[in-house]
Amino acid sequence: MKKLTLLLLIALLSTYHSYGQKTVKYYLATKSQKNADGSVGKPYSDIRKIQQLIRSRKDKRDNVQVIIRKGIYEFDTPLSFGPDDAGDSLTTVEYMAYPGESVTFSGGKQLKGQWVKTDKKNVWKLKIPSFKKKDVFRSLFVNNKRLQRATSDTLFTKGPIPKFASAFKAWEWPAIRRMVKDSIDVFCGFAYEGNTLDSAKNILGSEVIVYNSWEASWQTVRDIDRKNRVLYFKNPSMFPVGFYSPRVRFRIENSRDFLDKPGEWLLDYKTGEVLYYSHAAENPNQLRFTAPLLDTLLIAKGDAKNNIFVNNLKFTDINFSYTNPAWGFNNVEEKNKVTNLKKFDWLDFSEGFSSGQAAMECGASILLERTKNSTFKNCSFTHLGNYAIWISEFSTKNSIINATINDIGGGGILIGVNISGARRMIWPATKSPSFNQVINCNISDCGLFFVSGVGIGIMQANHNIIKSNEIYNLPYTGISVGWTYTFEDSYTTHNLVEDNYIHDVMRTLSDGGGIYTLGKQTGSVYRNNYIRTIPRSKNAIGAWNNGFFFDEGSSDFLVVGNVVSNIKNEDYRFHKSDSTKIQMKDNHFDKLRFNPELKKRISEKWEKQPKGK
Repeated sequence: MKKLTLLLLIALLSTYHSYGQKTVKYYLATKSQKNADGSVGKPYSDIRKIQQLIRSRKDKRDNVQVIIRKGIYEFDTPLSFGPDDAGDSLTTVEYMAYPGESVTFSGGKQLKGQWVKTDKKNVWKLKIPSFKKKDVFRSLFVNNKRLQRATSDTLFTKGPIPKFASAFKAWEWPAIRRMVKDSIDVFCGFAYEGNTLDSAKNILGSEVIVYNSWEASWQTVRDIDRKNRVLYFKNPSMFPVGFYSPRVRFRIENSRDFLDKPGEWLLDYKTGEVLYYSHAAENPNQLRFTAPLLDTLLIAKGDAKNNIFVNNLKFTDINFSYTNPAWGFNNVEEKNKVTNLKKFDWLDFSEGFSSGQAAMECGASILLERTKNSTFKNCSFTHLGNYAIWISEFSTKNSIINATINDIGGGGILIGVNISGARRMIWPATKSPSFNQVINCNISDCGLFFVSGVGIGIMQANHNIIKSNEIYNLPYTGISVGWTYTFEDSYTTHNLVEDNYIHDVMRTLSDGGGIYTLGKQTGSVYRNNYIRTIPRSKNAIGAWNNGFFFDEGSSDFLVVGNVVSNIKNEDYRFHKSDSTKIQMKDNHFDKLRFNPELKKRISEKWEKQPKGK
């Protein structure tokens, strides 16, 4: 009996040690090799060839490493990973840069062809061959640096389209909800101040960003009435001018009228001509121009029908770059679109972008759905047009560690599902993303196109950890958690937001904060965060900017050991909630001086570190 037990134990140990102990390695390089076999000497040049080999491997008990040599890998379709591209509970598939080498996965393309001078001094043009509408891009980079599209100065509205001057009052929500159903033209223009646009010759078809309180939307110019100084749009804004204030900031981009500064550019959507205003003595033929091609660069998506996850897929030391900002999203219900299109034949819902809070509809460059135990470690995300990463529905136990996220059109990281409201019994509980973590990341300079993008957002997600991250230089909120506007139960529970350094956010918009909360968040903890330097733009409209902003329904969570310092408005603020709904203890708020020793300890810890840690 003892001998049989010993033999069984040896057999089990043998099985255990053979499972997942061997590592199969494939090498990838930018240049093809004759008779390539994936070895270090004869690497493959096609990542999809390696994916096919991984899917078809006979022994799935092996770990797999795809080791990538230096260079820029450009993709014209998104990299797609399903369950067969990844590991299982005991094995991993890892894509990693060769030690000491720089690897970039790019959703962009290099502009080819000859730049020629135009009649205008220092302005050059490049014709893109076979240009179609799908080839439109709204970001351009030269030698890895983002260029500014041709833009006006900051301009100001005077009020709504004159015929709607008495159609609604400021903050009159019922009127707005009524008009969006069949009178959407009130959202499609405004009267403007001054004579700046009187001589504009190329204004039609240009794009306008309108800055409201906590949101900014993009519209395409349909017409201009210079006599009455009114701009008209093809698509609706999120709010009509006059809802927040008659005087609202706006800018016009991609018009030849404003191509007047070195480093600016524009794209003619009809001809496919790119115009570039060069610096003195600069020849664009000696520069490398990159235009984003893809909206999404990488998708990891499990099998919903059979409830199979993408499991243990890992990326290490890789830079993800160049994606397009979203376009053609309007926050209007389909039935209201149909009604308004019958009434206004000039409407074009494929134009512009208007979105709710945090601009979640702008999408993500990296999308994880029904993915678990997967990791992005020591990766960077830069020059992207939307959110860098979205950990979406059914995703659990994923990690983003030591990442650098900067120069982003949208926000940094989203964990959640874009459905607001209370807990829905029709949902399976597993749809809510859970037990994911974002640790020791540096997130800066986001919201460059979608201004209301946030550094990190948690929406209808539970048991996630946001720890030891630095978030700064954002036009709106640093960390946003919630997505329910009531005191009802939600899926946003038991999240830990701890030891983060959030500073110099809320630089453009208003009605947000270093940390913003919304709705009931049972069991969540906000601990030992340092929130510093929250300004307020002189032209911002709407409610105050705060260190903590506890918005509607904020309740059932703990706020402990945090330091809030140098805030333009209140250190913290409640809206449709109050201090009886939240447990707050041992915090330091500068304007109340609760705990100066705590302030000294936490501020010294963070401010001794250089930006980027």
